[in-house]
Parts: sequence; C-alpha cells; structure tokens
Amino acid sequence: MVNTSKKTTPFLMTIDNSVYQKIKKLASKRGITTQEFIRAVIIPEWIAKERKSKK
Repeated sequence: MVNTSKKTTPFLMTIDNSVYQKIKKLASKRGITTQEFIRAVIIPEWIAKERKSKK
C-alpha cells in the first residue's frame, strides 16, 4: 500500500565525479548504497547545519 499522506518532491543533484567517488567510498564502508548514504547522513547533517546557522 502506498502512503499518500505525505507529499514528496523529486530531487535531482549533480556533483563532481571526485565528490561522488568519496561519497561512494564512505557509503561502502558503512555497507549501504550511495543513495542511502546521501539520504541518511548527508541531508540530515546539512539540515542540522542550516538550522544552527539560522539561530
């Protein structure tokens, strides 16, 4: 069953190949995919940093 209570927005990101390779390596060390790493680590850290800078 699809959860229709939350609206999601597609997100596309373009990064330099060297940055991608670093992210891929970090994700691999954690045993997760690059996409999972971006969702679980990078985005939450970025949001937290942005919130702190706006206080």
